[in-house]
Amino acid sequence: MDGMKLFNPKSWLFLSLLGLLLAGGAGCQSAQPVSMNRLINHQAMIDFSGLGSLKHYDNVKAEAAAPMSWKELVPKKTSIYTDMQWRSPSGNTAVGVAHVKMPLPLNAGSVVWFAKQRYAKQSEDGKLIDQWVDVLGRSWFEAENKKYHVRGFVVTKGFEAWIVYSGFKTQEPIDTSELAMAARSMETVVPQINKRTVASADTDAATSSPNNN
Repeated sequence: MDGMKLFNPKSWLFLSLLGLLLAGGAGCQSAQPVSMNRLINHQAMIDFSGLGSLKHYDNVKAEAAAPMSWKELVPKKTSIYTDMQWRSPSGNTAVGVAHVKMPLPLNAGSVVWFAKQRYAKQSEDGKLIDQWVDVLGRSWFEAENKKYHVRGFVVTKGFEAWIVYSGFKTQEPIDTSELAMAARSMETVVPQINKRTVASADTDAATSSPNNN
């Protein structure tokens, strides 16, 4: 069994987001991109308590500090996207990063808008609860179905998109400490097409090699 499947390729949320990315539908006009420098500056202000070292994960082209005691699952890969996920010791909470290759340079907000329009009326299965843009320009979403509650944000840059998310099983007791840990980990994620001077983590294993610069 390979994890909570909060963001698996058969999930309603994943298919809705991916559907717009691949279709290149309405709302594909270019928008003001999120400043990576602002994300890096924000990253430096995060409380890293309980988180591991900041690493560059080549397979999702992003930097992140994962919770130290959480299990890194085997990445899910297709020709279109790669999804990494870390699962908490209880198995009820997870945090992850998905990198998606797009045929067109789409607006991050349009991805969330599409998901909301498609699933707003599907209350028996899944629904997008809320969406907003934070002070850094990241487009956030909050969604839920019968099994999982998911919260995350979308960042796009050119023909690439990153979906950073965390979530928990709705039918299990909520562990607020795990949710807080996942939230802090999400805040450390910075899409980076090129590596900076941080540790580098290989794509298919939890191994890493420190950067000596």
